Amino acid sequence: MRVSYNWLREYVPIDLSPAELGEKLTMAGLEVEEIIDFGASYRSLKIGKILEIEPHPQADRLLLCRLQLADGEVTVVTAAQNLRRGDLVPVALPGVTLPDGRKIEIAEFHGVRSQGMLCSEEELGLARKSTGIMVLPEGTALQANLDTVLGLDDHVLVLELTPNRADCYGMLGIAREVAAITGVEVKLPDLRVEEATEPIEEFVSIEVQDEELAPRYAGRVLLDLKLGESPLWLKARLLAAGMRPINNMVDLTNYVMLELNQPLHAFDLQQMKDQKVVVRSAREKEVITTLDDQERTLTRGQLVIADAVQAQCIAGVMGSGQSEVAEATKTVFLESAYFSPVSIRRTAQFFALRSEAAIRFGKGLDPETVPLALDRVAHLAQKLGIARVAKGVIDLNSRPFTPRKIRFRPERINGLLGTKLDSTEMFEIFKRLNFKLEEQPDGTCDLLPPSYRLDIEGEADLAEEVARIYGYDRIPATYPAAKVIGQLTPRQEFTEATRQLLLGCGLSEIKTYSFHGESMFERLNIPADHPLREAVRMMVPLSEEGSLMRTTLLTGVIEALSYNARRNQHDLQVFEIAHVYHPTTADALPEEPEHLAGGLSGKMFTPAWNQNDREVDFYDGKGLLETIFTALRVEKVTFRRGEHPVLHPGRTAILEYAGEPLGIVGEIHPQIKVEFDLVAPVVLFEINLEKLWQAACKEVVQVKALPKFPPILRDLALVLPEKVKVEEVMAVFHENGQEKLEAVQLFDVYQGDKIPAGYRSIAFSLTFRLEERTLKDDEVNAIMERIIEAATSKFGAQVRTA
Repeated sequence: MRVSYNWLREYVPIDLSPAELGEKLTMAGLEVEEIIDFGASYRSLKIGKILEIEPHPQADRLLLCRLQLADGEVTVVTAAQNLRRGDLVPVALPGVTLPDGRKIEIAEFHGVRSQGMLCSEEELGLARKSTGIMVLPEGTALQANLDTVLGLDDHVLVLELTPNRADCYGMLGIAREVAAITGVEVKLPDLRVEEATEPIEEFVSIEVQDEELAPRYAGRVLLDLKLGESPLWLKARLLAAGMRPINNMVDLTNYVMLELNQPLHAFDLQQMKDQKVVVRSAREKEVITTLDDQERTLTRGQLVIADAVQAQCIAGVMGSGQSEVAEATKTVFLESAYFSPVSIRRTAQFFALRSEAAIRFGKGLDPETVPLALDRVAHLAQKLGIARVAKGVIDLNSRPFTPRKIRFRPERINGLLGTKLDSTEMFEIFKRLNFKLEEQPDGTCDLLPPSYRLDIEGEADLAEEVARIYGYDRIPATYPAAKVIGQLTPRQEFTEATRQLLLGCGLSEIKTYSFHGESMFERLNIPADHPLREAVRMMVPLSEEGSLMRTTLLTGVIEALSYNARRNQHDLQVFEIAHVYHPTTADALPEEPEHLAGGLSGKMFTPAWNQNDREVDFYDGKGLLETIFTALRVEKVTFRRGEHPVLHPGRTAILEYAGEPLGIVGEIHPQIKVEFDLVAPVVLFEINLEKLWQAACKEVVQVKALPKFPPILRDLALVLPEKVKVEEVMAVFHENGQEKLEAVQLFDVYQGDKIPAGYRSIAFSLTFRLEERTLKDDEVNAIMERIIEAATSKFGAQVRTA
């Protein structure tokens, strides 16, 4: 919601600055995300007075205008034919950026240099189309700021409203909040209407066939419409609210919608068959062409506004081009209604249309504002002199408003808030919020919320209102006495232990979106037949880029690394624990296994004083996972060479437990690295936490007594062919060491000087020990000889001596 500061002060004449007002609104629960200096984009433009107009010597359709500015003269080439000497016009000099984003530069037209550009209303964003240059009022000072002249010297407060505060989607709703906060009285809009003698019944009849979906439907008729451009003040209000001006009739309906939070729709009554308005449910497969020139097929249960023959509007969502107000329109039927919020939400979602009207109808409106909005438009139409107003209003209200009654117990509110306010102070707050107090015969009191506060339902809501207006910062901090009534399950404890292990290893946790678009698969080079492509499609996506539920967490991890890389942050270690989604049968819910994924990027921090930080590689990812598995007591995970579309073809490993796939780890694929603007090395991993938990449950923890006898340590370096796997060598060690070989640990891999091509040196540390006695060197020497002989025989190994 965009709130014009100047417009707001017409209802509540406050002395607060925009920043001070934003702070108070935020503290009252209406969060102000941003404050925009709305006039800033106009302030760099100049005001020029035309001193002389001459034809271009080389082009018949161009003119040379010499202009007087506040600080000198310029010559500008223009094609506009509506100018004359003495006109005051907006001028954009070279280097200036227009409100639409265009940057002005010196240009040459047939040998004549133009020192800027004269601006039309279209180029200033004040009109959809313009036929000439905008001419400013006579007497405008050349030194004046253009934003002040145009009435655009304003600030806009951008509010992030919570779903329950539908009443604050209108300026009057915000004004009521400001009045309650500051104590300033609200000045209500003028609703006076001077009606013509012709009764409304002569021009239109209304029939509501579906009162469940349209409990209240009202209308007025405007006569002798003079369609045209809106005045500047009206355009400025709409622009500040983020809406583009169209014409005076449409602009008035939008203005009142923004003001009173009541959408309206204007129909060309001459295009309505038999001058009849029928509010009904759509017929099955009924077709309507909406204002965006899209042909849409309706279904039963969707509310439409029709004439005697066909649908003319999808109620509360979008109208049709056939009954749109146009230049030839003279008689207008003006609609104001209260529609079922659920019905409008479903219809808007079905057609993926999020119009301003649909958003408001879908959240729920004040039914009592329906006739007031009609009077407000009629008043403004008369004020602008664009129409007469037929006598009377047709208002069909099948569900008269009955205010809710909520028990007012000050002690209960104090108990909820931890305050000690008396009932008089509380009632003063509710009075400022336009609540009414009703005393009951039994001595108790009820509070009646105003019709526009649909979110007030119980005593907890009353307590929240007291807290908002009294001030959250004034409520003392207290801690409720509560006992822990639940605890984590073993499965949840396992996930939390995994999280703490990763945090302890120096990784940062991230949270990413659980959905993405089809384009993500293309960017990741995932083949069409790959299982990752089998994604759950959302029925009503927020956008095309959020239409699929994720099948892997790597999408979010890569995007997070890419986001940081584009901001020159390359040294990152991140992880995410979340669900992925896999489709099942058509009627069943998708499977949602919990996964762990992460990424290491750039350089790894090395704590040793004599070592420099180094770039990450495959072994960093593998080592991290081995650390996690060891801490979680999952010891039998194996790594085998594999492939994955996201990872490097030669630097990828598949993780398995008991022959079942558990996850992947590897360096990112070079093509994907380029696609996502990643400069530094990146290692990715993803583990199925459900399967890891199952593996952890199968592991049996064995407790052994501490050894009584000392070990014998030996190091062994072997030169082996590259294709020989380390785990195969270690298996030979254990096979020949039998019960005397307690542990084998790899501590060095070397390729380079003195090592033949295609070979590598692999160094191991071997620990020998017996539980019942001390081993002798001769015994260990014999075992070492058997190990070397076996490795030589099986792998062609050679002992490295230097």
